[in-house]
Amino acid sequence: MPVYQFSQETIPSTAKLHALFRQADETYDPLEELLRLERELAQLEAEHGMSSSEFFKRYQAGEMGDAVEVVTWAGRYRLYLNLKRAISESLRVVVTVASPLS
Repeated sequence: MPVYQFSQETIPSTAKLHALFRQADETYDPLEELLRLERELAQLEAEHGMSSSEFFKRYQAGEMGDAVEVVTWAGRYRLYLNLKRAISESLRVVVTVASPLS
């Protein structure tokens, strides 16, 4: 999903903001987003020498602190897990609907 940054001088009108959101929604590709998140997580894992799942377990146990990078990693991992789950559930529905009845 695109990232928009505005300053006090560049805040769009309500109509323009709605148009930007509509365009982002129309072009959103969940698989592309999942791959982007996987790339970001792989980079964090390489930098810190641990998997995201291990990091997240330690984060939830309070062992990782609350630095911005730590909280950002945890947030990205949550997004990744939620998106992966949503895609899997959608695929199950498609497969179920497409399967012939016995």
